[in-house]
Amino acid sequence: MEVVVVENLSKRFGFTWALRDVSLKLGGGLHLLLGPNGSGKTTFLKLAVGMLKPTSGLVRVLGLDPWRDYAKLSAKLSFAFEGLPLPWWVSGETFIERLASMRGSILLRSVAEELGVTAYWHRLPFTYSSGMAKRLLLLLALGFEAEVYVLDEPFTLLDREAVRLVSRKLRELAESGKTILVATHYVPKELEDAISTLTRFENGEIIAHVTGDEARNCLKQTS
Repeated sequence: MEVVVVENLSKRFGFTWALRDVSLKLGGGLHLLLGPNGSGKTTFLKLAVGMLKPTSGLVRVLGLDPWRDYAKLSAKLSFAFEGLPLPWWVSGETFIERLASMRGSILLRSVAEELGVTAYWHRLPFTYSSGMAKRLLLLLALGFEAEVYVLDEPFTLLDREAVRLVSRKLRELAESGKTILVATHYVPKELEDAISTLTRFENGEIIAHVTGDEARNCLKQTS
């Protein structure tokens, strides 16, 4: 089943094309988006979750237009983007639990414990280290039940143990049939065998898209 469908998708910021004529179809499983800074990975993800409006082309997630149908789609999405600010005026626990009260979650507490967030989330976010803030940010995505998970650079600022924990959670989601889109520069060894597709971006275009064993072998050869 095709969960994410993109056809001739383009996005322009002023005179700069961040994406140009991109087409891609993704089903369930773990999908990696690779490429250098400014290649279009994050723009692609933001279009997929409805944070940006396409300049031209089509994008559908679970059959819905993310920009026009965000209210319907948001309950089926869970995402975290690099650099998303946390509110400094409430504790991380209060912030997360307010979100949970709006959409509900049976995963929140257990995932918070897995990531080690419960050890410090009673504090205000401005007292967190970069790694602590990153774990809380990932909890925004991984702590809620969804059909599609979208993560932008989930492994930056994490120590080795946190990388292992996040990788294990992503494997579990993929094995349960969820759709996970991950834009990253770094792919942990623990994830290599769980990859469904690998898509390489460069200068706003897709330069390679491989699936299954080919994707896993390609990643092993370049790691």
